[in-house]
Amino acid sequence: MFITIYGINNIGKSTQVKLLVERLREAGHETEYLKYPIYDLEPTGPRIDEVLRGGKSQDIGEEELQGYYAQNRRDFEPTLKSWLSEGKKVVAEDYVGTGIAWGVSKGADLEELEKINSGLLKENLAILLDGESFSKDRETQHIHEGNADLMQKCKEVHLMLAERYSWKIVNANRSIDEVHEDVWKVVTSSW
Repeated sequence: MFITIYGINNIGKSTQVKLLVERLREAGHETEYLKYPIYDLEPTGPRIDEVLRGGKSQDIGEEELQGYYAQNRRDFEPTLKSWLSEGKKVVAEDYVGTGIAWGVSKGADLEELEKINSGLLKENLAILLDGESFSKDRETQHIHEGNADLMQKCKEVHLMLAERYSWKIVNANRSIDEVHEDVWKVVTSSW
């Protein structure tokens, strides 16, 4: 089973993914944790990291950048498929939907982004953590995190994609334990 957790930056995805992985393991499931993009995966990972955290404005077009993300996912896909073929559960923080959400938010065409990502493995379950970001966790060097208007637009695009792709939605603006329990209910009701 391939599960993805989506949401805007600083909404608690890392926390919820790690809690879910831990709970699945405690329940006896072999589980792998994955966070996209894979920054150390050459050649795309370091390039993406440089665009996001290099301290400069974005020097390439959005569809070109999203092409790097899609290639990063393609390059890692053999490992992902291997884990799944071994019967493991895989929980990913971010995936195709993240790239589409950010790309559309920054002006790229939705259908073009879907085309760029075509052929990639589809997740079995996608969960959107919806709510307002936790500003105390903002990464100062990240190109997107200081732009409140862009973050709001991306939140709206995530909700549109949740409807388009039938993602499950969990309210992220509650206690960590409350959010985790809702995520767990969504996961266990899907198998």
